[in-house]
This record gives sequence, structure tokens and C-alpha cells, in this order.
Amino acid sequence: MTEPHSHEPTEPDRGSLTGFAAIKYTAIVIIVLAILAFIAFYLIPTFTGD
Repeated sequence: MTEPHSHEPTEPDRGSLTGFAAIKYTAIVIIVLAILAFIAFYLIPTFTGD
């Protein structure tokens, strides 16, 4: 005779996923800010003649 075998469902570790998302979106924000700074300090003065 075999007895039914079951495991308790376990929650996945959300801490590592949250940290990964925070690092990813922080990097995206930094890249976007760097692009905007490049446009503001180099491209706009080039076209306006300042």
C-alpha cells in the first residue's frame, strides 16, 4: 500500500527578485538621465549657437 504524498507549496523568495528589479530600473533611470544631460549640454547649444 502506498500513502498519498504531497508537499506544502512554498512561496518563492521575493527578495532577490525585488533587488534585481530595483537594480535594473535604477540603471535604466541613470542611462536616461545621462542621455538627457548629453542632449541638454551638447546638442541644444550646438543648434542654438550658444
